[in-house]
Amino acid sequence: MMKMNDFETHISNYLKRQRPCLISDAMAYAMEGGKRFRPRIIFAITKGMGFDENIAYDAALALEMIQTYSLIHDDLPAMDNDDMRRGKPSLHKAFREDIAILTGDQLLTDAFRVISESKDYDDSVKINIIRALSTYAGSDGMIYGQLLDVTADDEHIDKKKLEEIQDNKTGGLFKISCLIPMYIRKEKNEAYYTKLGSLIGRIFQNQDDLFDQIKTEQEMGKNLSDAKNNKGTALSVYSLQELKDLIDEEFARLDRYLEEATFDTSYLKDILKKLKER
Repeated sequence: MMKMNDFETHISNYLKRQRPCLISDAMAYAMEGGKRFRPRIIFAITKGMGFDENIAYDAALALEMIQTYSLIHDDLPAMDNDDMRRGKPSLHKAFREDIAILTGDQLLTDAFRVISESKDYDDSVKINIIRALSTYAGSDGMIYGQLLDVTADDEHIDKKKLEEIQDNKTGGLFKISCLIPMYIRKEKNEAYYTKLGSLIGRIFQNQDDLFDQIKTEQEMGKNLSDAKNNKGTALSVYSLQELKDLIDEEFARLDRYLEEATFDTSYLKDILKKLKER
């Protein structure tokens, strides 16, 4: 059983240390209520490597801050123009658009400060985590994927383009989730862990595209706006049943890939079981 309550306390303690102002209030609002799926993956792999998961709290906090910033900016009128996130009004609706932009900026910037000031990692581990955060949340990951996403529409997307978007936009942060425990362990097998993150990210995004059609906004806690925005998704390429079958195939492929892991995969498989059942 992972100590997620302890991690929530870690987040809360970080937020309490912020300079009291409107942006710190907005940060607390935005960070509240997340499913913490990416931190859960970090903790599952970390435990599978034989470490106490609390050694990964600072790294997981930094990644969750980047995830939250990306959602804040996704919801802005210039992007997806969504009014609901994590079951409540989006940040630009609860505060203001300018405050939302600044809050996202601060979360992204402060994520690197969290790692640089952490007492849990030596300098080599800090450098590797910062490199992974900046690489896979940036031009070789999430930001590049976002660019592909906002410039693709339903009429111009094919399987190859879809996979490229998924591997960067969604897979980028999942790659970081898988790499962080590897850096803590000081293992050198980036190819294995980046592919693991890519496989998980593709499943996660295909599920989201499926849920956009079969679930309600209340069930998802966010606006389901891809169709409204004429966005290219998995359902631009596959039928509903084809997508369901593809997700099953991807879970089977991931299960086979985990047979090659050099850590106890039981904790991660518990997380993936919940992902499959969500």
